[in-house]
Amino acid sequence: MNIPRIQIQQGYSIIGLEITKGQQSIEQPRPSLNMKQQRGQLEMETTSPSLEIDSRKAWSALGVARIIEVNDRIAQSSLQISMHNIAEIARNGDRMMAIQENGNVFAEIARDNVFKDRPRIEVTGEPGFDNVDITFVPGQIHTNYIPGRVSFKPETHRPVINYNPGKVNPYLIQKNFIYMSVTSDQLDTVV
Repeated sequence: MNIPRIQIQQGYSIIGLEITKGQQSIEQPRPSLNMKQQRGQLEMETTSPSLEIDSRKAWSALGVARIIEVNDRIAQSSLQISMHNIAEIARNGDRMMAIQENGNVFAEIARDNVFKDRPRIEVTGEPGFDNVDITFVPGQIHTNYIPGRVSFKPETHRPVINYNPGKVNPYLIQKNFIYMSVTSDQLDTVV
């Protein structure tokens, strides 16, 4: 006898997922240094050198002296000449007073006065190799240095973060099902 059979088929549902990944972007702006530089300063003060040349002795030795020096020399030479002349007059007076000696004293004094060398008034100075005095005073340099410096004021920036979240889209590929069927050729038969 042929017994009918029930056949059951079951199918599970199948779900599909469409996944879009999330995206993250990070940007880091560069920091700003804000650097300032102060230059160094160098201050210099100088005094000029001086050169003094005193050539009065050289000019005096050449006979081109200042008028004050010339007058002074003339006065000194005149004093010496007058003292020499006074001494000579005194000697001649002593000779004339000694009349007991033989000879003509007056004629000798007159002859000596005519042919004797007359003293000269010296207007020039003494010549010498060291007649020019040179004095040199070097100049001076005073320096003051203020060093330079560099100052920083760094400014940092926060990172810029952008995030686009991912998406999940589910969709149904296959529905779940139960399928029943009876297999027999005597379905309407009562047993």
